[in-house]
Amino acid sequence: MNLGKLLPFASITFTIACVASMGLPGFSGFVAELQVLVGAWHTSPTLAVFAGLGVLIGVAYTLRALQLAFFPDRETQGSGPEPGEGVGGHGQLEPISIPERVGAVLLIGASLVVGLCPRLLLDLIVPSFRSELFENFRKAGGL
Repeated sequence: MNLGKLLPFASITFTIACVASMGLPGFSGFVAELQVLVGAWHTSPTLAVFAGLGVLIGVAYTLRALQLAFFPDRETQGSGPEPGEGVGGHGQLEPISIPERVGAVLLIGASLVVGLCPRLLLDLIVPSFRSELFENFRKAGGL
């Protein structure tokens, strides 16, 4: 199906979500992946390399899903309905509603805010590492 033509707002939203999921700079996924990879590197560089390869495999699968769902190549393009025809010629695809659009914009905005200003969440999370639970964990040799 060529959902890119059938649902343009959904294709733009899904593309931005894919970019955030892949961990590109400016989105919350980047901050998360970077911290995991840096922490893994300090613990075991070999495992950090494998984690980095896992990130690359995830990027490849995400791009492939994006392409197949919204931007099919010419060979597979003829298999889906035309705009306005609906799925498999049965009924219409309903347009993306205003509440759905607002929800998508809020989620994208939150991902951008956390990606551009990670301190907003890190300042809340980091003090918990100084708790008694983590102190006992460090004493036991866990960290």
